Amino acid sequence: MREEPVVSGREYSVDEVRGRPAAELEDFEGETSFHASHGPHEHDVVGFGRVEDDKALVHEKQGPDGGGRDVRVWQVTPTAQGFAAEHIPKG
Repeated sequence: MREEPVVSGREYSVDEVRGRPAAELEDFEGETSFHASHGPHEHDVVGFGRVEDDKALVHEKQGPDGGGRDVRVWQVTPTAQGFAAEHIPKG
């Protein structure tokens, strides 16, 4: 599991969700995990997601199994190349 700092205000490319390429926003719903990258920055996210309108909100949890406290919220949106994830303020 990668624990690099998250760069705020940057879109990360979602490389895979639950160990495979993401096909639709519903892939991020419920208990989920995904790998995201932005240049040399990589991050593995484990948490719980819900789909709202044209995006998924994934609440990242602490720990490799996602059973800990909330760490941050990711907004996942479709792009021409697949999906992008961006850390957003909790609200």
